[in-house]
Amino acid sequence: MSRFSIPTDVMVQTWDLLRRPGFEGLEAAAVWIGRRLPGGDVEILDVHMPEQLAYRSEFGVAVTILDEALSRLIATLPLECFVPIRLHTHPGPAYHSDTDDQNMLLSHMGAISIVIPDFARDEIDLCSCSVNELNESHHWRELSPDEVKARFIVR
Repeated sequence: MSRFSIPTDVMVQTWDLLRRPGFEGLEAAAVWIGRRLPGGDVEILDVHMPEQLAYRSEFGVAVTILDEALSRLIATLPLECFVPIRLHTHPGPAYHSDTDDQNMLLSHMGAISIVIPDFARDEIDLCSCSVNELNESHHWRELSPDEVKARFIVR
């Protein structure tokens, strides 16, 4: 199980990017770019907000990252970098929805999906988010607050 080191400025930039669409009642998505360190831990280097479609209907809200935008991002990543974590907002409580489960933006074992509550109106506190890991059976498992504290270090 990897631990993730996240610079404070990446957290602040992520919060700023994701909360803006929430003022209009829209979800937003971003990805963290990182590199694997010797021993298997991951250092987060940057946040990227790919081109996306956010929509609202009588059935709720959703956001989709365009395939072309993801392809462009992956093609431009430095050689040692990858996308270990996706993040997106929900209008209310943080939980990994059925739609989130089926969204295989990231499909590698150990991928992380973070759902941020209340359109990221409050500063991001990972323990108030739904932090989920893709396991060897390709199912998302929500991490406990203790697991989040142990595995995500904001520095």
